[in-house]
Amino acid sequence: MKVWRGYGSEHSMNLVMIGQFKSVDDARKTKQTIDQLTEKFTDKIEVGRTRNRFEDEVFALLKDANIYTLGPLELEQFLYDISTRIEEDKLILTTDESDVSAFIKLMIDRGAKIEIFSAHDYPDTDYGRGK
Repeated sequence: MKVWRGYGSEHSMNLVMIGQFKSVDDARKTKQTIDQLTEKFTDKIEVGRTRNRFEDEVFALLKDANIYTLGPLELEQFLYDISTRIEEDKLILTTDESDVSAFIKLMIDRGAKIEIFSAHDYPDTDYGRGK
């Protein structure tokens, strides 16, 4: 659950991010990493709390996952309301958030070619909520 501590107009982005990987296995492993980090960060990251460095336990989780591209402020993105699914070699991520740099970095780091758009502007695609 995300607790809002500020105001922004970025809500309801209806964002779709499609990461196409070189193999189905790469897509599945990346989804698994996102799912695992989301579960593990739930009790270790507080949304809206500014931090300049990783706590030791969080750093160990990132190191275990072989992730070195994320900044401390990006970790709360794993606690946002996102949805992920696999379609063959594609990892489809949908969210109403616009702050998705952590997922971009993670997918690129794992070899994906990424397409990002708002389904508000492309309602005829198979993804997002349409207009």
